[in-house]
Amino acid sequence: MQRSNGSLTIHAGRLLDGTGAPAATGVVVRIEGSRIVSVGPASEAAPADGHVLDFANATLLPGLIDCHTHTNMPGDGRRGEDVHLVDDDSIRLLRSAHNVGRALETGVTTVCDCGGWNQTTFRLKDGLEQGIVHGSRVLASGRPITVSGGHCWFMGSEADGVDGVRHAARLLIKEGADFLKVMATGGSTLGSDPFRPQFSPEELTTIALEGHRRDRKVVAHCRSNEAMRMVVDAEYDAIMHGWFTDQHGARVFDEHLAADIAERGICVNPTLQITRSRIPILQARVDAGTATEEETTMLDRMRRGHATTLEQIGKLIEHGVQLMAGSDCGWGVYPFGRFDLELAAMVDAGLTPAGAVASATGGNAKALGIDDTVGTVAPGKEADLLIVDGNPDERISDVARVLAVLKAGRVVVNNA
Repeated sequence: MQRSNGSLTIHAGRLLDGTGAPAATGVVVRIEGSRIVSVGPASEAAPADGHVLDFANATLLPGLIDCHTHTNMPGDGRRGEDVHLVDDDSIRLLRSAHNVGRALETGVTTVCDCGGWNQTTFRLKDGLEQGIVHGSRVLASGRPITVSGGHCWFMGSEADGVDGVRHAARLLIKEGADFLKVMATGGSTLGSDPFRPQFSPEELTTIALEGHRRDRKVVAHCRSNEAMRMVVDAEYDAIMHGWFTDQHGARVFDEHLAADIAERGICVNPTLQITRSRIPILQARVDAGTATEEETTMLDRMRRGHATTLEQIGKLIEHGVQLMAGSDCGWGVYPFGRFDLELAAMVDAGLTPAGAVASATGGNAKALGIDDTVGTVAPGKEADLLIVDGNPDERISDVARVLAVLKAGRVVVNNA
């Protein structure tokens, strides 16, 4: 890992500043310590002091922010129940350290961990702050709040009733939660129902009030229209997944609900890649002639389901809903290191490549309340930067062509 000497100048052929503005050309960015001190045209730049990096044929942008990860999880297809039974917290913490290192190598300088076991994600943050762990910055929710036996019950924060959820929220904040994650519906956990609310309106409102009272964002895992309506009424900050379904799992888009989400400024993280990550695996089995009849049927169902998801998220874009770029990596068969696939899926849903870049940088920073320090390339911001070969605002796949990554003004990846 190469370190700056305290003063660093970067010459970039193109700059995407994270605000959604068109690319600027011929830009010089000056860094002192961990902070950006100036950004301007190369034609007006004074002679550089200290170390100089020349990326005249590349694009510089803010380090990417993945708003939805599970660092404890391996992304190898194992269910949460399997990880709960086989691994202990020491293994989960080691895996988290590996995963944030992999994320940083691919230009993701900040991740939100949306659910881990016990104290593991808080200890991960301690390791990063003490320099024991090398990886992305981490915002951690800690254990997701769920009902007894609900989605991700095994992570350690089952709570029931208004008093129970109030205690759970306060305890998480006491332990260091940067935001609160609430399982408003069930999910992939065996025995939970992904299409019905887990909590009452009063319980959901209580959690939101406790989080907001302590200046924490509150986000909800939602896979049904009924639960999304409850979360919107409870004034949550963001909806994760955002599936428009009825209580039986049928995909039913609710125009009025979408309009309310947009009007109230609630963000939606659609986690698109996780829903299609199994498709190429099943397709390979079909192509090889090894797929079972059940797998062939599943492939068709997944393709149709993903097409419906893209259509629904496209409608949210038309309504003006702000999308948050978040992969859900670690879960399912989605390992860390391929955030670019989520951005590509967002483009498939209707965002422009430039819009996807803005979502994963300045947009996410604002939605998470960290835009005073990261998310854009501007004086005073932390020098978390990504330099890529290509034009990701025109071809989103170029975001994976990493030349260099900086975190807090230090060059942590240099592939040039």
